[in-house]
Amino acid sequence: MSAPPAQPPAAVPAWAALPASRPSSSWRPAFYLAIFYIVFTYTRFAEIFYFVTHRNARLALIVNLLVLPVLVLSGGLFDALRSRIVIALLAFTAWYCLAIPFSVWRGGSVNQLIAWLLSLISLFLLAGCVDGIEQCRKALYAVALSVIAIEIMGFFMGTSALHDEGRFTLEQGTFANPNDLATLLLMGLPGCLLVLRTRRGFSLLKMLCFAALFLIPVTVVRTGSRGALLALIVMFAVYFLSVPALRKMQVGIGGLVVVLGSLIFANTSALYRYKTIFVSSDPRAYQNAAEVSAAESAMSRRELFLRSVRMSLEHPLLGVGPGMFPVADAKGADEDNYQAIWRQTHNSFTQISSEEGIPAMLMYMAAIFFCFRATRSATRLATAHPEFALLKDLAFTLRLSVLAFVITGIFASNAYAFFFPFIAGLCAALERAVASQKTPQTPEPTSPSGTAAPAHGRLL
Repeated sequence: MSAPPAQPPAAVPAWAALPASRPSSSWRPAFYLAIFYIVFTYTRFAEIFYFVTHRNARLALIVNLLVLPVLVLSGGLFDALRSRIVIALLAFTAWYCLAIPFSVWRGGSVNQLIAWLLSLISLFLLAGCVDGIEQCRKALYAVALSVIAIEIMGFFMGTSALHDEGRFTLEQGTFANPNDLATLLLMGLPGCLLVLRTRRGFSLLKMLCFAALFLIPVTVVRTGSRGALLALIVMFAVYFLSVPALRKMQVGIGGLVVVLGSLIFANTSALYRYKTIFVSSDPRAYQNAAEVSAAESAMSRRELFLRSVRMSLEHPLLGVGPGMFPVADAKGADEDNYQAIWRQTHNSFTQISSEEGIPAMLMYMAAIFFCFRATRSATRLATAHPEFALLKDLAFTLRLSVLAFVITGIFASNAYAFFFPFIAGLCAALERAVASQKTPQTPEPTSPSGTAAPAHGRLL
């Protein structure tokens, strides 16, 4: 009797080709650099150093130059390219470059490109050098530590006097913009929640994170950022719905404490800005000077949004050039006899569509979609395999951080800042961690005597 015909081999899923992990001896230094980079970049240490010492040591340039060879030598650059999140942002970058020759001011767009490329360093470093579940946890702990450091700096360096609307800011650099300060605080806040949910025992870090859960929302309210307030409300609602019924009362009481603290410590001028969210933003409806200023700001932003939408429809393919919305708007004002505002769009998505075209905006949004998809995949794996319960906490943390960026991005022009590449890099690291857990373990080869032969290549 003849043997039955051999069955064709089963199709191997794409993720099966991915290695489960790397040799720790060659990977650990790159991971330590990633942790240092998280704290250095998120706290804007180079800006604070310049403010304190008044010396331009070019620390950011030195760190970025250190990162590039480590990315190449460690193989992290090539691992990052396996992520759909990274591919989507690279496609956006390619379209970004394609739009530059058609810019209304090519020199200004080239300068904007350099800033964007520097932002991409965090994407590749975190996506390629944070490997596995445990390293993702430590990276998010570093984010929590960074946001606590920002809060502490705000205690010593914060002021409401420098801003003409009485909004709380720091005195230098990125944090001098109250909207950016609020965005970074909200993006890092879920990291503090992760520490409390996953770190065992009592520690100074847990105590600081517990305090940060109350202090950071109060600081966000003090900035007077309307987009950040909406993001804070949505994030609280998502968290409230995620906790068990027995804990909802505790969470609700904590939220009430935050509201009371915000009302006590926030500047009156900042609180007036929130009134325009729920009441008419027509300046004629107010008599108080602070309220009139807040209403005029709201009307200005609405007008900028409408102009950016109109510009997106007039230049749907390649836009008016990266960073060139204010220039193009001023040029249109001269031609059509209306007043130029000379400000950015105050909407990250129409900022992209008006300056690089609608295709670029879709690529950027695709990267955001893949970030949410990565957190969903991690949650599903953790649900199916309880031994990976930590993945669910990591996914929830990053989901809240991406949500914070998206909501605040609707009200601010942060499309080219490091904010999204930074959090996207962490989402890509989570994506790789999930893929490594799905990878089937390769059986060890055996020698003719039946004993296991020594392994070669990557360690599993």
